[in-house]
Amino acid sequence: MSGLMGWIDFTRELVRDRPLVTALTATMAPRGPDREVVWVSPHAALGVRTLDTGPAVAGQPYVTSAGGADVAAVVAGTPLGLTDLRDRLRAAGRSLPDSAGAAALVTAAYLEWGTDFVPSLGGAFAIALWDGRTEELMLARDQVGAQPLYYTHTNTGLVFASERKTLLAHPEVSPVVDVAGLRRVVSHALPPGPIFSGFAQVDAGEIAAFGRGGWRRRRYWQLTTRPHEDDVDTTVARIREMLEESVRGQLPADTTGVLATLSGGIDSSSVAALVAAELRRRGPDRLHAFTVDFAQEEFQPDVMRDTKDEPYARAVAERIGAQHTVVPLVPTDILDPVVRLGILRAKDGPARIYDMEASQYLFIQHLATQGAKVVFTGGAGDQLFQGARWSTDRGLIESGTFPWVALALRHGAKHGFGTALFNADVLATLDLPTYYRDEYATRTAAVEYLDGEDDWARQLRKIAYLVLTCGPLDSATFAAAGLEMRAPINNHRLIEYAYNIPAALHAHGGIEKGLLRAAVADLLPDEVVRRKQSATPVSKHPAYARRLQDELKVMLAEPSAPVRPLLDVAAATELANQPMRLAKDRLARAATELMLGINLWLDHYRVRLTL
Repeated sequence: MSGLMGWIDFTRELVRDRPLVTALTATMAPRGPDREVVWVSPHAALGVRTLDTGPAVAGQPYVTSAGGADVAAVVAGTPLGLTDLRDRLRAAGRSLPDSAGAAALVTAAYLEWGTDFVPSLGGAFAIALWDGRTEELMLARDQVGAQPLYYTHTNTGLVFASERKTLLAHPEVSPVVDVAGLRRVVSHALPPGPIFSGFAQVDAGEIAAFGRGGWRRRRYWQLTTRPHEDDVDTTVARIREMLEESVRGQLPADTTGVLATLSGGIDSSSVAALVAAELRRRGPDRLHAFTVDFAQEEFQPDVMRDTKDEPYARAVAERIGAQHTVVPLVPTDILDPVVRLGILRAKDGPARIYDMEASQYLFIQHLATQGAKVVFTGGAGDQLFQGARWSTDRGLIESGTFPWVALALRHGAKHGFGTALFNADVLATLDLPTYYRDEYATRTAAVEYLDGEDDWARQLRKIAYLVLTCGPLDSATFAAAGLEMRAPINNHRLIEYAYNIPAALHAHGGIEKGLLRAAVADLLPDEVVRRKQSATPVSKHPAYARRLQDELKVMLAEPSAPVRPLLDVAAATELANQPMRLAKDRLARAATELMLGINLWLDHYRVRLTL
């Protein structure tokens, strides 16, 4: 995945702090296992860990001289549009070899046009560039926030990085979490974000400059409301065209290490089919697709999933000519202490839906053993094509809050999913209902409407906006395994287009994600094209609930457990003595998993809560 970090300080001589810069860069070793390089100047230092997925990542940090000073850059991720950028630079008189990597091209473009080149890039990227002429740092992040970029101020400067743990490793930074941070940790309203007190992030589609005079910031991309004038056939054709273009752009030149996740749902099946087709067009390489399943367990349908993934995934693999492997997971392995710590370190915070996220973590760790570096997924299909329940359920849409929060409330989670074991004092301090209401109002205030849209159309636009701006894909688990996740559906041009498609068109054919289904119907088995949405599988094996019960009892028996001040001890004790409830009650299970995760997080990260 690759990762970057940097340290700006106008009062120190950072050259003597090179060992610390190296140590900070090393915290991102899983993200970039192939190479580590640091560059240090008197007031600026940069470090980069790279995953070798092609020539774009080569030659970092890139340093050149301009106006008698150094200009240095690092780039994380895999930006698209580099070939066009190279051609534009050559036309402007700047000769760059075909082997020039992203950092070299970014530096040349900055010297030619300032930051005006950034909007021409696509894909997942984060850029850090130090201009020694003006002693100013430029940071930029991709349009959809696929590459993270956090920062925090020290007493005399600034530290920034692709991961929070890198900032926490700086001796002037402390792991303090206030009320706002804990709200983001435990609630499902918004992504966790920076979490720690004093931490912030460069927003998706933002360019930020930091110098002696402070910050200058500008948004270069955001969702824009416009009329959708294409008919159904044109819309379907346009979606197919943009998906094929996105796959071509994201498929590396060396395709021997390319894998795809395949659930047999329409999102992952669409991407796998398009990747397989592009591989056939390029040469002999055959796509290898992987499906996760639970060993020693009979499939049990529920309200979130009514069919088993494996038969559909197998049918897709046969149709597209992919080599197919089913990865069996042992349910209790999800609670292995090493797995718990691994997922915690991947996210720098507790998993919100532990069983689901931990099973994915184990699955992705297995993919990493296959020698791959690039994994294609169907991520963002629900968001773009209105596949989630909250995009079509009128009660959730009109709830006046985030519809995914409203869904939890509907099923009895009074303060949100997973919050049932917080004590009354903590719940009063967090005041999650007010938090949900205020954040919803703030986020939806940015929505633009078309003239003549009625109230229902405006409500639907609000939800589409929230889904696309409040739910960026989390690639942290892939990064922790030394893999680069590529999600062709999560393309900012496709997002712009899909956002303005009317809801009635999205339901083309009388099924959710009807437009996506129509766009790839010729590539997939009909039973997959018509398969209704099914959520990520989780284990229902009784051994998992028993193991969870044991862990809860151990935590309750420890008077100094870090989570104890947050815990409703009486409710947790009652639950620990009800193994059947943990096996069958999804809310009780989620609350237990979250408390165990918070306890480990507080302990391992030495978090100091300031509530």
